[in-house]
Amino acid sequence: MLFEDDPLGLYSTDIKYEGSTRDTQYCIDDFMKRLYGIHKIKEMTILTHGQYHALMLSFESDDFIVFIKSGLTSGYPGEGPKGTSLIIRLAEEANIPIKELNVTAPLLKRINSSLATQKDIVFIKSKGKESINYDQLCLEIVNKEYVQRAKDSFKKNKDIIFVRAENEKTKDAAEISRTKVIKMLQEIHEAITKSKNTKILSDFGNASSILSLIKSFL
Repeated sequence: MLFEDDPLGLYSTDIKYEGSTRDTQYCIDDFMKRLYGIHKIKEMTILTHGQYHALMLSFESDDFIVFIKSGLTSGYPGEGPKGTSLIIRLAEEANIPIKELNVTAPLLKRINSSLATQKDIVFIKSKGKESINYDQLCLEIVNKEYVQRAKDSFKKNKDIIFVRAENEKTKDAAEISRTKVIKMLQEIHEAITKSKNTKILSDFGNASSILSLIKSFL
């Protein structure tokens, strides 16, 4: 629905911005989390501007879109092009339809700045081509063995919680061990229960709310 027909934005598409313009691994991590998440990816559009590439992920729910920022590159040997190739191989393996669209610098900047519009989404959906430039985007080194190693690494590290402080331009990340977080919360819960200090209980809520918090990390 166009903006002028929905003055309060009640039917606007829910747009999420993930990945990073500065770190290809963030793009890979966030794509794989979406790939193996509860919401099935319906389509992936590669947004190309020269050697820089962002992604638009569409899901079964038409009111939800994820943009992966342009930390993906091509045209030279390196981690950026390997990341681009890896994501394409993973999408193909999962039978996700892939499109590509050459975009302008202003459109890519809006995506990287978390400022894409509803009209941008409509434009991308309508103009994406059902073919991609394999010669540019897919490196031969990213073969089945390479893909499997990446999948194994993701599964090994899936219990890491990525905490990112995000502004409009970039993301900074710190990794926190899930096991350590759960242990810390359990220790807090035990200490509060033993102390029976009403002020502490008031500050942190009752024991059941703390247990619920712990369970949310499981």
